[in-house]
Amino acid sequence: MRRTETGRTEHVLLAGRAERLRALPRAWRRWGLGLLVAATAAAVALGAFAGLPPLAALEGGLTDRLQAAARPAAPAQHPGVSVVAITEVTLARLPYRSPVDRGLLADLLDAIRDAGVRSVAFDILFDQPTEPEKDLRLIEAIRDFPAPVVVAWGDARAGLTQEQQTWLEAFIEASGAERGAAGLVFDGDGIVRSHAPVDPVSGARSLPAAAVGSQASEPEIINWLSRTSDGKEPFQVLPAHGIPLMAGQPAVLRGWLEGRVVLIGADLPQQDRHRTALSADPEAPASLPGVVVHAHVTAQLLDGRMITGLGGAGVLAVALAAGLLGAATGFSGRPFWQQALAGLVLLAAWLGAAFHAIRAEDLLLPVGPVAATFVLAFAAAGSLDALRNRREKRFIRNAFAHYVAPQLVDALTAAPERLKLGGERRCLSFLFTDIAGFTSMSEKLAAADLATLLNAYLDGMSRIVLDHGGTLDKFIGDAVVALFGAPVDQADHARRAIECALALDVFAEDFRRRHTAEGLGATRIGVHSGEATVGNFGGDRRFDYTAMGDAMNTAARLEGANKSFGTRVAISATAIELAGPEGLPALRPVGKVILKGKKVPVAVFAPLDGLQSEDVACYISAMEALDAAPDEAQRQFAELGRRYPADPLIALHLGRLAAGERGATFELKEK
Repeated sequence: MRRTETGRTEHVLLAGRAERLRALPRAWRRWGLGLLVAATAAAVALGAFAGLPPLAALEGGLTDRLQAAARPAAPAQHPGVSVVAITEVTLARLPYRSPVDRGLLADLLDAIRDAGVRSVAFDILFDQPTEPEKDLRLIEAIRDFPAPVVVAWGDARAGLTQEQQTWLEAFIEASGAERGAAGLVFDGDGIVRSHAPVDPVSGARSLPAAAVGSQASEPEIINWLSRTSDGKEPFQVLPAHGIPLMAGQPAVLRGWLEGRVVLIGADLPQQDRHRTALSADPEAPASLPGVVVHAHVTAQLLDGRMITGLGGAGVLAVALAAGLLGAATGFSGRPFWQQALAGLVLLAAWLGAAFHAIRAEDLLLPVGPVAATFVLAFAAAGSLDALRNRREKRFIRNAFAHYVAPQLVDALTAAPERLKLGGERRCLSFLFTDIAGFTSMSEKLAAADLATLLNAYLDGMSRIVLDHGGTLDKFIGDAVVALFGAPVDQADHARRAIECALALDVFAEDFRRRHTAEGLGATRIGVHSGEATVGNFGGDRRFDYTAMGDAMNTAARLEGANKSFGTRVAISATAIELAGPEGLPALRPVGKVILKGKKVPVAVFAPLDGLQSEDVACYISAMEALDAAPDEAQRQFAELGRRYPADPLIALHLGRLAAGERGATFELKEK
């Protein structure tokens, strides 16, 4: 009996060991699959957040909100930085708004000369002369100032012409001031989150770095300051017009400014304002003046405060760990609701850890990539593949039908290979529209009324584009961007674009007249033809069909040029030549225009807009005389102006001639 029991026991033990040995490959396969899923999810998530601007913006917004929640209130305003703000009240006291009166700035420096400031930094570009006596006074005030003075510096990237750059350099040299690069660093979503102490192109120190004498060279995440516990701004802000009035009380000024870096710049509602990471705080303003952004950086450099990250290797390790947890949760075999609950708990725990790290250690942990890795691993590759397949099918059958004419959808369905990632170079025609003054109008309307108005307008505009065989590239607020000649070839794409533009003008003007009570402005339209790269751009999981190239940019510039011309429709000669003049409505020349940001002039045409056919020849004769006989051109335009006092193009050329300009070629200074 004993041997029987022993034999039976040994048999059971051997059977259990064999079962465990057979289970080892399955366990190893499961762990291997889990590791593969984790690695793939980490690679996809990190790549997506690094390469796709919308996801990068999402991560930026998450960390912004995390910092806003974790940032404690400051006990008091920063003791080392003061902002002297040029406000609307300041400008109202001056003889002119721009450039800022340099006599005031000289008076300001003279007033704080004996206040014992550490340094002064002007967040103002002195890129052009004003009144010679006041320019000289400011130069002398800077040169004689007992503390370092930093002057904002910029180049063509800031929109300065060569003449402006030359004048700025001469001003800096004459005054003995130190240059400080005033440009800000913007993330892909247009938000300021970091600071470069050295301009990577010129090598000049930034305005804050120069103001504090910092030798730092590596970009840093800005460690923003909060308001004080009693609700004050983080910095002392003094009105610029008030400082000279205190010149007779040097002791008061010394009490305010002694030992501080004084930043002087504009705090105006529509100028030099930027969205920052602070915008995530509901109690903070939506945007900050550039001078206040510089103040935050200056304070950070003075204090030696830093926000650190995990670095590439650290982020990868954390993402892999999140992927393994997500895979383990998905492979656990528990009911789905338990898996989902466990996932929520783990994600909440990571969010809590990130909150603690930024609050206690000034350590910024990744949130979006880690959460995405966990979710991707949890969902598994099969679910993602199915989702991708469904999206690809809907892309052709559903989404594309909203952007192109139905007959084009049929052609695309027959040739789906056209919807693969990539592009091709071809000649296309482009159409841009925009409503003048729409932003101002939209701020006055209720949200529901604005949505109803805009939807009706865009619906009508879209129908006209599709009726002319165009492709709706995108809507940008009230603006419509359309292209002709893609994705399906159209030999007459230029004619379609021109006829569409004229039809859009008729619709938009009728729509505007029916909505005069809402203050709807005129619709400006630009049309141009040329070569561009067109195709699907983005990633395997999300891409857009669009075009890129100089021709598309030129069409956009033509739309904006209507503002300078006073017209509603501007069409390039290139588009007209491709379309062929036969059958097109009569058009008249505007001139050869050097658009903003361009070097080669573009011949531009516009509709007659009320100019009678018998006067068209006189108008063209006057245009031809602009180069060879400007006096004759002025006589003819003046005669036309008496008959058509409201004609914008006649007024445009009369104004140019009166200003001493000659020729049919002219340059636009604005977009």
